[in-house]
Amino acid sequence: MMFFSILKMGFDEIRSHKMRSMLTMLGVILGVASLITLFSVVEGSKKKSLEWMKEVGGFEKMSVSDLELKNADKLRINRSKGRTYQDSVALLAKCDSVKYVSPEVSKWFTTSYKGKNYRVGVYGVTDNFLKINSYEVAYGRYITDWDLERRSRVCVIGTQVAKELFKNEFPLGKDMFINGQNFTVVGIIKEYIMMAGKRNSLGWKNNWISIPITTMQDRFTGNDSLTYLSVQVKDSTRLAETVQQLKNVLLKRHYYLEDFSVDTREEAAERMKQQNIMYTVLLGCIGGISLLVGGIGIMNIMLASVTARTREIGIRRALGATKLNVLSQFLVEALIISVVGGIFGVLLGLVLVELFSRLPEIVPALDAGNILLAFSFSVCVGLFFGVYPARKAANLNPIDALRYE
Repeated sequence: MMFFSILKMGFDEIRSHKMRSMLTMLGVILGVASLITLFSVVEGSKKKSLEWMKEVGGFEKMSVSDLELKNADKLRINRSKGRTYQDSVALLAKCDSVKYVSPEVSKWFTTSYKGKNYRVGVYGVTDNFLKINSYEVAYGRYITDWDLERRSRVCVIGTQVAKELFKNEFPLGKDMFINGQNFTVVGIIKEYIMMAGKRNSLGWKNNWISIPITTMQDRFTGNDSLTYLSVQVKDSTRLAETVQQLKNVLLKRHYYLEDFSVDTREEAAERMKQQNIMYTVLLGCIGGISLLVGGIGIMNIMLASVTARTREIGIRRALGATKLNVLSQFLVEALIISVVGGIFGVLLGLVLVELFSRLPEIVPALDAGNILLAFSFSVCVGLFFGVYPARKAANLNPIDALRYE
């Protein structure tokens, strides 16, 4: 009963000074709202980064790039042909920790259909390209081993290419021209959408054409060289072991000339992790400072309240109230201000997150844990800064308090 009586007195005191109480809560409201908004922006950025990384092959994907040789090695450069299609075959056969290998040759060509021209990136690939880069076929099929053997003039197109060239026609089975040569559309890739504000950050996945790599090399490039060589590992925890296996196979095939480099996404993952931690700490400090300012406001107002209610405190002590009763009353008032301010801060934070989600390039993500953390912090700040005024009120001498004018 005593607790509910103190709670009622706290609410009565706050209601009797509405403007003062609202101004006191303002710092807490802004602090909680800023914490929720900033944490949501960071969380959204983190999720989008992970989704984007997954859409481009995930952390299991590695790339084998060309490496400029040192002067001493240039005397033997003609012995190595660089990255070739046969390298990809050897890697898949001899590296037990490799799941897929995707040799790729890319060129920009002008494509046409019924007089409509469209310039787009054309990739000579195998079926592993689909698996490594997380693509799905929406209609038809993808490139097969049979297409590679026959050097078939078939192609698989993205939805943007379909819209640009075929308009309202269904492209599957139609003939189109790539760099002046006739190709049949045998597949259409699923449309990919990941909105960052008003921009589709995965729009590039809809705007390309793939053909068999053997057809690309036979009809367009005239050699066995590759533009890209991508590898997907079976286990991302064995990256170092896989890198060494790749190097051993390629060194042997390239006459022990290290004219290549193996790039993993381990560094990118670590960099992304460090950036998220840095942003979380930095923005959390900004929001935390706002809450601390709110807490100082609570302490100042409570001190002013103690001074204004000194005679009231003296009367209560004279009527038998203990120090604990007075201490509890002022602590409850500070707690009510911080709790109510925290609730309004959460509501304002939700509104701000909704507003931020409508801005381009910003995709905030609400997390219940972050909301609870911000609210709990506001309550703790209110209690912390309410202790000093409450103790000051409880320690007032009853006789001096009764004499206070």
